[in-house]
Amino acid sequence: MPQTQRLIPLVKLNAPDELAVATGNNASWHCCCERRLPLLGKSGQLKGPSENTCVICPNCEKKYFVAPDGGDYKRAVKVVQLA
Repeated sequence: MPQTQRLIPLVKLNAPDELAVATGNNASWHCCCERRLPLLGKSGQLKGPSENTCVICPNCEKKYFVAPDGGDYKRAVKVVQLA
């Protein structure tokens, strides 16, 4: 069965929500700093972000977390900007 790409919310701190793209437990999105290349991350744990599950933009150091669907490292359901 082929992998399907889904649109999921990208929840930003001080800007309107946008969209990210998810395939399974992976997600891709553009940082608010308008970095040309997208960021890529995998879903983390239900308890929330940890050092190992945050994605940090190499241009501006904003942090993001890919939220899982009902269990640790499950299907990506949203990307949340942390700082």
